[in-house]
Amino acid sequence: MKIKDIVSKWSWQIISVMFILLYFGKGCTHKKVGKIDNKLDEKIVILSNSIDSLSLELNKFKQSTADKKQVTDIMEKVMLEYLIYEDDLDKGKTSLSHIKNKIEEND
Repeated sequence: MKIKDIVSKWSWQIISVMFILLYFGKGCTHKKVGKIDNKLDEKIVILSNSIDSLSLELNKFKQSTADKKQVTDIMEKVMLEYLIYEDDLDKGKTSLSHIKNKIEEND
């Protein structure tokens, strides 16, 4: 009963103190949220710049890669050269070391 008497006697002071504490608590929390929000904005700008630069590099890479037709043309050229070397080697017109030297010269 003692607590009930104290609460009923001092109720408006207790409620006032609780509201003041909640008000200051909300204000402090709002400041912390504002600081975190500012830091996040800075990070977003940095990440956005990084993404933009990576996109540019990716576009450069995409432009420098070969498409299907180019790969097919290169493959056909290599196969034709292989067949020519094989035919010359079978007929005795050239030696394996001569072919190896030609290949090394082209690299």
